[in-house]
Amino acid sequence: MKLTFCAALAALLAFAGSADALEVKFYPADYVYAYELDRAHGSSSVILHNIAIVNDGPAPVTLNAVSIELMAGERTIDARTLGAEELSRAAAGGAGLQQAGLLQPLAFQFGGDLLLPANTTLSADLTLDPGEAILISSQVFAYRGARDGVRVRVNGDAAQGRIAIRSEGTQTRFSFPLHGRWWNAAGSSFHTHHRWTPMEEFAFDLIRLRPDLTTHRRDGTRFGDYLAYGEPVFAAAPGRVALVISGEQEDASVMQRPDETIETYFARLQQEQMTRLARGAAGIGGNQIMIDHGNGEFSFYGHLQPGSVLVRVGDQVMRGQRIAAVGSSGNSTEPHLHFHVCNSADPLMCRGIPITWEGEIDLGMPDPPRAPQTGDIMSQH
Repeated sequence: MKLTFCAALAALLAFAGSADALEVKFYPADYVYAYELDRAHGSSSVILHNIAIVNDGPAPVTLNAVSIELMAGERTIDARTLGAEELSRAAAGGAGLQQAGLLQPLAFQFGGDLLLPANTTLSADLTLDPGEAILISSQVFAYRGARDGVRVRVNGDAAQGRIAIRSEGTQTRFSFPLHGRWWNAAGSSFHTHHRWTPMEEFAFDLIRLRPDLTTHRRDGTRFGDYLAYGEPVFAAAPGRVALVISGEQEDASVMQRPDETIETYFARLQQEQMTRLARGAAGIGGNQIMIDHGNGEFSFYGHLQPGSVLVRVGDQVMRGQRIAAVGSSGNSTEPHLHFHVCNSADPLMCRGIPITWEGEIDLGMPDPPRAPQTGDIMSQH
């Protein structure tokens, strides 16, 4: 009996120790934004980009289950439990990224030191030694009605973390930054790339279409073949210019060749991607402008045409003022405008914010008012 009691006491102390040892962290921190899926049906979506579970204690802790719960007040409405299989997959993926040296070049995705303290090792298995962590990424939820928070519970109630859900958009009301009708080739829908990256989660890649729904004349090997190229870009709201990068050139070899399959093309792009990422903001966004709207909201205009930037840092701009022209600099596969709003003048280490528009955006069809989605034709009169 004495041995059994001692064993039970040791287990209890180990459990108490694990509760104090584990820390649940998020990137982006503090809150996530919901994005409207369908206004008529009251449906929205959220994505938890990064959850880190860090062992800050002196002893190893083994993870058994992680529960992710969407809350309305203190009531759990939606829940998902990650068991050993899902957690093992997450551990292997995070450790693989760290071993390949990718966490620093991809700090804009994973938060860098904001998420993982210096010298933290990502464990390849479910036993976290002191100072080790596991990274759980890209947890997606869609729901109807209101949710105001997320709770993450580790090993039952051994550790918890909470983050708020915000359903509002920007305080600033933005006008469409282009004239005419444009195709939203990549918006906030989950089947295109923006939604999966914190800084550009609610971004727009805006492309001009011809009547036959192609984007270019001739064979598309020259920038001038594209209808979007050289089109004027306008400030979407008044503010002060906070960032200008204007010395980047365009590379026509980045565009798809006429005889190249989509599979071959993307394999080639992937090989070249790390070179651009290593150059930071200039390599990714090319020629770019950020405008500070004075309330922690910054509009971003990227991939601009070389020589087209008309403003300098510190300039005050008005809504509708011409600031540049559409180009294809940086990590761009064809001429287009990349436009988004985020919460910092750092173009990489910032959090995207859903845009509140000045008036309704015309989506080219008699839909009830709704948030734009990937594939929409967008304009504003």
